[in-house]
Amino acid sequence: MKKLPIVHGPNLNLLGEREPEIYGSMTLEELNAAISVFAKLRNLETIFFQSNHEGGLIDCLHEHRRKVAGVVINPGAFTHYSYALRDAISSIQLPVVEVHLSDIHQREAFRKISVIKEVCLAQITGLGKDSYLQAIEWLVGHWLTAEFKKYLATKPSIDEAYRTCVKLLKRDFPKYDWVGIYLVDGNDLVLHNFIGAPSPHTRIPIGQGICGAAVAEAQTIIVPDVNADPRYLACSIETKSEIVVPIQAQKIFGEIDIDSHTANAFHSGDQAMLGKMACALADYLTDMI
Repeated sequence: MKKLPIVHGPNLNLLGEREPEIYGSMTLEELNAAISVFAKLRNLETIFFQSNHEGGLIDCLHEHRRKVAGVVINPGAFTHYSYALRDAISSIQLPVVEVHLSDIHQREAFRKISVIKEVCLAQITGLGKDSYLQAIEWLVGHWLTAEFKKYLATKPSIDEAYRTCVKLLKRDFPKYDWVGIYLVDGNDLVLHNFIGAPSPHTRIPIGQGICGAAVAEAQTIIVPDVNADPRYLACSIETKSEIVVPIQAQKIFGEIDIDSHTANAFHSGDQAMLGKMACALADYLTDMI
C-alpha cells in the first residue's frame, strides 16, 4: 500500500471557523476523515500533517521524501511567496499536487500568484474538499501511466497491451464503471475488449455516437451528462457520464472509452492521464506494426 502525505499549511487548523463563506464549514478533522476514506478505496494510506510554520512544511517534505510516492499539499499563503517551499518540492523529486479549497484565481491579486505551481504535477483550486480528492486521482493516474509504460517496455503482444490497459484503468479508478477499447476497422469502430456490463454497441460507424464523434473529430470528448447529449448511444440506464480518448499517432488506431455511473465524473486529471495512456499505446503500436 502506497503512503500519501496530505500536507496542510498555515491557518488550515482553523477550518470550520475561519471565513466559512470562503473555506466552508468543514473542520480540518472532518476534511481529513473524508480524504482518508477516499484514499483507502484506492489502496492508499494517508499521512496527515499541518503546520503554521514554513520550516515545518519543509521538514515534513524532507522527512517523507524516501518513504512515499507522491504528496498532496495545500501551502496556504506560502503558495504566493515561499521560494524555500518551492525549492523543497523541487528537491524531493516526487510528484506533488498543489491544492486550494477556494478559487485563488478569483480572489485578491496576490493570491493568483503561485511560486510553486511550476514544480508541481498539477494545481487544483476552488473545489473545496474535492480539490484534495481530485489531487489524489491525479497522482493515481501519474503512477498508473508510469506502470503501463514500464509494462509496454516488456514488449507484450498488441492484443495483450490493449487488454492490460483496460485492466489497469478498471483496477485503479472505482468511478470507471465500464472501460473498453474500440479499434478502427474501415469506416467502423469495433469493440476489442472491455470490463463492465455487456454493451449492445460492438460495432459503431465512425461519426456516430460519442465514440464515433471522437474518432471523426480526432479529439477527446468528455460528456458530463450523457442524457443531455443527443449523440449518446444508450448502453445502460446507469451510465451518467462518459469520456472517449482517441488512440492516435500518425493515424488513429482506435479509442479508450469509459462510462461512469456518476454524473460529471471526469476532470482534467482523467483527461491528462488517459491522454498519456492512449499516447503510450499509439507509440507502441507504431513501433510494432
